[in-house]
Amino acid sequence: MGPRSSRIKCHIARAFTLLELMLSLFVITILVFLGKKLISLSEDNNQSVEETRIIYKELNDMLMCISDDLKSMVLLDKKQPIFEICKYEGKNGFKLFFFTTNSEQHITAAVKYDIGELEFGKLELSRTILDNAATLSLQKLLVQNYSMEKFFEDMDAEGKHTLKFNTPLADFKIRVAIKMHDGDTVFLAPNTRMIYFGNMISYDKNGKNVTARGNLSFFDVTLRALVKTDAVKLRALAAKDMVKARDFLISYARSSFARIVPNSVPFP
Repeated sequence: MGPRSSRIKCHIARAFTLLELMLSLFVITILVFLGKKLISLSEDNNQSVEETRIIYKELNDMLMCISDDLKSMVLLDKKQPIFEICKYEGKNGFKLFFFTTNSEQHITAAVKYDIGELEFGKLELSRTILDNAATLSLQKLLVQNYSMEKFFEDMDAEGKHTLKFNTPLADFKIRVAIKMHDGDTVFLAPNTRMIYFGNMISYDKNGKNVTARGNLSFFDVTLRALVKTDAVKLRALAAKDMVKARDFLISYARSSFARIVPNSVPFP
């Protein structure tokens, strides 16, 4: 074997060594990249799990507050509104009005839940409760066919306390069940505009007002919310394609549900 052959073999060996080094560096680079990716995915997953845990806790806290109020509803058998669902004029949203003993003194107090839409898939929920003097004034005015909604709007700030819940909702639905005098139970469509007074209920159905005899039986309440990352995605989708945004909202919103039965029964 001559000097030329030795040199060729030496160059080939060096080439293989260089190739092995490059392959090693490539493999190391890939492993580092995959490692960082796995760490990032793990962090994202942990963040998502934590956000989901927080959302469910906040939904349950809100639902518990609503449930405590509705369970302690005062069902006065008088010719005055006892429970109302009023729609907003000119924007999406509605308000709930009723009397409850779920107050600091455990005496009858008028309460309002305000559910207003800030933008698609983002609702703001607040609870306003009247003090004893304001509640008594409201009861006197209701006998004169005064509106609960108007009273809350006109009431001075010192006579009421408002709590705004921090977590924006993606959806709020309340479905009212009425037990009719013939024994049948009628379910109203979610968030239906309605007034209940004594043993009578007046509600909207297919654009017409319907009045019937019956008593409040129970309420189905469903709250939905999105984690922060999904809320950002929803806003981006809503700006481009509302159909996809609605599908996304249905698929990714976390929900909390309760069937709430008032503890009291109608009394004079």
